[in-house]
Amino acid sequence: MPKKIHPECISDCFDLYLKYNGSNFPAIQKEMREKGWSTFTSQNIRKKVKGEYEGWEIDFGWKKALDERNARKGQVAMTSAEGLHYEVESVRKNLYEVILEKGIRDPDNKWLLWEHGKYVKKTAEILSSMDAARDNYANFVFFLKHLLSAATKISPEMARALCEAEDALLDWAEKKFVVEDVHHRDTETQR
Repeated sequence: MPKKIHPECISDCFDLYLKYNGSNFPAIQKEMREKGWSTFTSQNIRKKVKGEYEGWEIDFGWKKALDERNARKGQVAMTSAEGLHYEVESVRKNLYEVILEKGIRDPDNKWLLWEHGKYVKKTAEILSSMDAARDNYANFVFFLKHLLSAATKISPEMARALCEAEDALLDWAEKKFVVEDVHHRDTETQR
């Protein structure tokens, strides 16, 4: 009967596999043992058996995830948060594809399902953080300042109307972003 591997061991190894770009297995083995996985060997990742490679790299689709990550390295994200979201979402999608390939009821998918759930949670957290960073009072004030500046160059009537409405706009923004943010934090605290 094959030995059961703890999901966190596989997760730690995958993180190191990405860190070392799918190579330097001795360094991965050293760090894994430093993390407390005393029986880990680099052969868990990849070994040649009868002329064929096998191991976690193949079983869990790590090579494909690494290849896709490296192919995207040249892409530029608007912000580091968007870049992080893209990376996490890519891994989540790759895990989902492997789960579907192996079959949802495959007993070996326990780790994959656990890891996929972890990445779903990370994706939701990042999206929530991005929304909070974008939709706030300071960003609204910043936008309004630039809108007023642009309006003076585009149309004196528009600039005048915006100046007259500035206090009302700021009151609206304070209610929208500051009051809602306090309510949201209070709700989160109660959970």
